Amino acid sequence: MRLPKGYLGICHKNSTAFTVPAALEWTHSVLSAGSTLYNWANQHSIKEMLAGRGRVFIFPNAGSTENATHWIVRHYQRGGILARHLEDRYLVTRTPRPLKELQASVEARSRGIPTPRVIGGAAYRSGVFYRADLVTEYLSDVTDLASVVFGVNERNMTVCTTALHAAGKLVSLLEKERVAHADLNASNILVNQLGGGSSAHVIDLDRCRPLSPTARAPVKLMRRRLERSLKKLAQRSGQPLDEVLWMALRDGYETRPS
Repeated sequence: MRLPKGYLGICHKNSTAFTVPAALEWTHSVLSAGSTLYNWANQHSIKEMLAGRGRVFIFPNAGSTENATHWIVRHYQRGGILARHLEDRYLVTRTPRPLKELQASVEARSRGIPTPRVIGGAAYRSGVFYRADLVTEYLSDVTDLASVVFGVNERNMTVCTTALHAAGKLVSLLEKERVAHADLNASNILVNQLGGGSSAHVIDLDRCRPLSPTARAPVKLMRRRLERSLKKLAQRSGQPLDEVLWMALRDGYETRPS
C-alpha cells in the first residue's frame, strides 16, 4: 500500500496497518498480541464518549515524541440500510477505508483544512470482508456542533451563534479549497470556544474527496447537507432554530476564509 510521507506500513497475519513512527512500537505490539486498536483502547481508555454511530475511546498518547497528550480511536461502522446486514464489515478492496481517510486527511491538511492529524489505522481481513479502526489526535476542549446547539435544555444564544458562525466559515473554507465532504453534518464538526469567538474542525473524512483544480465542484452541496442535519436534530429534539441562529450559520458561509 502506498502511504503518504511520514507513515510506515505494518503487515501481521490478516491485519494491515499504517502508523506514524512514534506509534509504530505500540501498533506492532497490539497486532502481535492478536488484538485490534479499538479493542486495546477499550481496555486502556481513561475516558469514553459517544460520537456518531458507536463509541470512540480516548487514551494516553502511546508515543513519547508526539505533541498530543491523548489519541482517540474509532471503529468504522456502516450506516443506512447496509448496516442491518453488514454492521461493521466492508468488502475487501485495493484501498481500505482507513487508508482512504488517511489520504484525504493529509491532502486536506495540506490545503489548510483544520482536522485532527491521523496517527494510524488498521484493517482486519476475514474472507472477502474486513473490519477497520482509525486513530487520530484527540482535540481537547472541543464539542461537536450538534451537542452545542441541541445538547442542553436552555440554549446559550451567544455560544450557539458563535459556534454556528464558525461552522459556516469551515464550510466556506472547504468549498474554497475544493475539499468535498460527502457526509458533512452537525456531528462531524467540532467547535472550540475561544474567548468571544469559536473555531471549527472537521472529522470523519472517510467519505471526503479533495478535488483537483479542474474537477467540477459540488456547489453548495455541503451547505445543504449540514442544514438538513440541523433541521433533523431540531425536529428530533424539539428545539427549532430561530432566524438569528440560521443567520449566524449563513453569515459564516459568506465570511471570506483567510
